[in-house]
Parts: sequence; C-alpha cells; structure tokens
Amino acid sequence: MNNSRNEKLLWLGLYLKEPNFLKLLKFWENKTEILKILEEKKLKSEELVKIAEEEIKKAKKEKIKILFYYDSEFPVALRNIPYPPLFLYVKGNLDLSKPFLAIVGSRKPTSYGKEVACQFTSFLGKNGIGIVSGLARGIDTIVHKSCLEVKGYTIGVLGCGLDVVYPAENRWLYTEIVEKGGALISEYPFGTKPRPENFPRRNRIISGLSKGVLIIEAGRKSGTIITAKWALAQGIEVFAVPGSIFSSQSEGTHFLLKEGATLVTSPQELMECLGWKYEKASQVCEIFEVKLSPKEKEILKLISSSPKNLEELTSEVPLPLFEILSILTDLELKGLIKSLPGKYYQVNKIPT
Repeated sequence: MNNSRNEKLLWLGLYLKEPNFLKLLKFWENKTEILKILEEKKLKSEELVKIAEEEIKKAKKEKIKILFYYDSEFPVALRNIPYPPLFLYVKGNLDLSKPFLAIVGSRKPTSYGKEVACQFTSFLGKNGIGIVSGLARGIDTIVHKSCLEVKGYTIGVLGCGLDVVYPAENRWLYTEIVEKGGALISEYPFGTKPRPENFPRRNRIISGLSKGVLIIEAGRKSGTIITAKWALAQGIEVFAVPGSIFSSQSEGTHFLLKEGATLVTSPQELMECLGWKYEKASQVCEIFEVKLSPKEKEILKLISSSPKNLEELTSEVPLPLFEILSILTDLELKGLIKSLPGKYYQVNKIPT
C-alpha cells in the first residue's frame, strides 16, 4: 500500500466521516485500497482531504500529533496486535524506548488495593519501567499518580477524544502527565465522548503497548477482565495480585489466577518473571485514608496497646470466632496489622 501524505489524508477523512469509524478496521485488516472504498461509498476525495486537514489544523493548535499506521513514529508494538488502530492521537512525549507494563484495576478499590497499586508502581517506576494505564478512577489514577511521584514515565490511554477530559476530576492528572514528560494517547477523534463501548476497545491498546499486564483488584465482570482477555489474545502475559476471599473486588483477580494468570506478591517477583533487572530501591508510599467499621476499630484498638493472641481477643471481644478471624484477615490485607508466631497479632501502622 502506498504510504503517502495523500493516502493518510484520505484515510483520516474517511475515519472522521464514517459514523462508526471503527468498522473501517475490517477494511484495514484486509488491506482494502482506500480508493476502492471511496468508490464503493461514492465519496469525493476532495471532501475527505478537507475534513482531514481541519482535524490536523486543530491538532497542531492543541500540540497533538495524529499518527497514521505507516508513520515512522507509530508504535511498532501496536502494528502487530489484532485490530490495530488506524490512527493514534498523541499529546506529550511518546517515548517507546522503555519496557512497558500495564497496570489496571477496580474503579472502586479497597484500601488494600490502593496500597498494592502504589507499592508496585513506585518500585517499577523507580527501576525504569514505563507504566501504561487508562486514567480512570480508582487503581488507574493511583498508578499514574504514584509513577509521577517517583519521577517515572507513564502513558494514559483514553477512551474518548484527547480534547475531552474524563473523568473530569482527573484534569490535574491529565495536565501533570504531559508536563512531567509522559504521554496521553487515544485512537478516538476530537470531540468523541466517553461512551461505554469505547473502553473495551481502548483496552487492547493498553495491553498492546505492554510486555505484561498486572491486575490489581477487579470485579468478576469488569473492564479490567476485558483488558486481560485482550492481553491473552495478543500473547501478552497476565499477572494478578491475590486479594481477600471476602472481597467482591478480588473476584476477578482470583478468577484470572484460576484461569492461568501468574500470581505475584511483589514487584521484584514480577520483574524477575519478565527478565527485567532491578535495584533494591526502598518502597515509600503515601498511606491512603483507611475506612474502618466500628468492629474493626474496636479490635485494632485492642491490638494497638500491645500484641494480642487470638485467645485473648476472643475473651475480650463479644463476637463469634469466625467473625473475629474475618476482621483480622481484613485488617491484615489493609496492611494495618501483621500476624506473628503463636497466633499473635501486632499493629503494622495506624491509619490516617
């Protein structure tokens, strides 16, 4: 296929004019010539070129690049995935020289999930791993933020046009990623709203850019699971961090582990799995606000004065043994207590 500016403009014009432009991907996959498509659809090339030039003009004004599949700057990794994007809109510095890991998870993470996301991302970012995520609420936001805090490199992949900030409360993060040397990318043209169907499609780009995908908390039916499925279809390894068996936010990760995802409990372990070298950098993370139930507060207060064993707790707390054990498990997963030999429990950190 002839790689010329004219061909790029024609494809871009058709991409913008087609109501459901992603249907064009089937033509693209089959290498259908653009002129044949225009003839079939009875479209005038002059009109498409004009539409494309207007989009490029707007992109230049916003300091955004529009990369065509055949452009030299187009990510090679994305050329080889099923249903490769035809165009990528890029804001910021798209540095593809690094190894990349995608980290995704629940939009409503537990305190445990927040801390896991922070710990893994901080360590990976410090060790030169580029982090890819989706700028969504929850785990995605924590991942981008934690990476920037250790001066790491991160890419946010949007499910809307780059001129549409979603969610709105992440406007600061949108700006900070670009200002601190990262990049925002989208296959969606300017003005594209964050429609629900956009995000499953977006996820193939998140996984496609990466050497592996790490799942931190996910519901059984969630966009995170879709990302994992895209990764498997692309031949990319999926990693998952186990969570509490009592948490609905861990149902998806446990399902993936049963299906063959690689279990990891530390960022070092993950890097070793992928053959990446690392330094033994300290992991310092902000302690996120932890919400505790009245029963959790009661047990934590008892343990905070001195370590307690299980027998002491059952005599001091008027609750059934199974419920005390459940609360202790939750407190341990939240990182607030740790178990010691002899069924003793000790405070790990006091929540803010």
